[in-house]
Amino acid sequence: MASLCPNVSVIVPVYNCEAWLEALLRSVLDQQGVDLEVIAICDGATDDSLAMLETMAAADARIRVVAQENRGVSASRNVGLTLARGEWIAFADGDDWMKPGALRTWIEHGRQHRLDVVIGNGFSFEDLPPPADPRPMYEGQPWGDICDGTAWLKRTVPNDDWVVCVWLQCVRRDVVVRHGLRFEEGVVHEDIIWALQLGLHAQRVGFVREPLYGYRRNPESITNSPSPAAVARRAAGYLRVIDALVTAALDPQTDRSLSRILLRQANRESGHLLHVLRKRLTDDELRKPFARQFLQSGYVRAMLKGATNASEVWRALRCWRVYSRFAA
Repeated sequence: MASLCPNVSVIVPVYNCEAWLEALLRSVLDQQGVDLEVIAICDGATDDSLAMLETMAAADARIRVVAQENRGVSASRNVGLTLARGEWIAFADGDDWMKPGALRTWIEHGRQHRLDVVIGNGFSFEDLPPPADPRPMYEGQPWGDICDGTAWLKRTVPNDDWVVCVWLQCVRRDVVVRHGLRFEEGVVHEDIIWALQLGLHAQRVGFVREPLYGYRRNPESITNSPSPAAVARRAAGYLRVIDALVTAALDPQTDRSLSRILLRQANRESGHLLHVLRKRLTDDELRKPFARQFLQSGYVRAMLKGATNASEVWRALRCWRVYSRFAA
């Protein structure tokens, strides 16, 4: 019987992942030492994912299934946040996998240290069973420390070790409710904006070094799609991420050191956008509006303010030069 107040709500957006979905759900449902619910949002899947979810939900009351028209991963996660009843909220993607004991380890660490957010560690894999001794995705987190969200940003963003993967974040639900945290819908790279909001609001963040979450390297993901429409969505996502970073950096309540760090991250994301427009989006008419928006928003100046070395200054100047050519 499903609990009305489980220890953790695991939110799973589902879109055309029937080949891997059962393995993911089994790895979650088999977690020991936690009372859990799984909120599976079938986001307009065109394969047999919904039928699989309904069959598994009929056999296990801990699974709650929501079927909706295709609205994207952010909208799906927001539905899950609205429905979640757990003390903690965790996330999983339908083609991934959790090691036994993952949720118990994260929640025990969170309770022991009275945390708002537990940052876990993961590993990548292609097929199950996963490697017996997988290489961790992250090495430079402040393992063993407790810090506030601002300190987390300051200690990890400069080293390009910021954990923005939502499935490595176990968040106390009352933090989500208190601050009205939601994913920005219709945006690719929404996890960066979500992680920024976590960093700006969390008071106590802790870290679990053991890699417990398996990320499947899936060539069918949107980030690997070569279609012009998918690439354009990625470009639009980078523009929105840059805007969120610059806006937070220039907020009068943001201290100077954090502001500089966020502007430096905006510099990096601008480089990612440059790569997408130069190498992936070859249609001049498609990339023109992105280049114009970047220039008109004054992001080159923000990049220069966040630059800490000659390479980052050069990246800003190169963006100005290339985007000016694309915008013409």
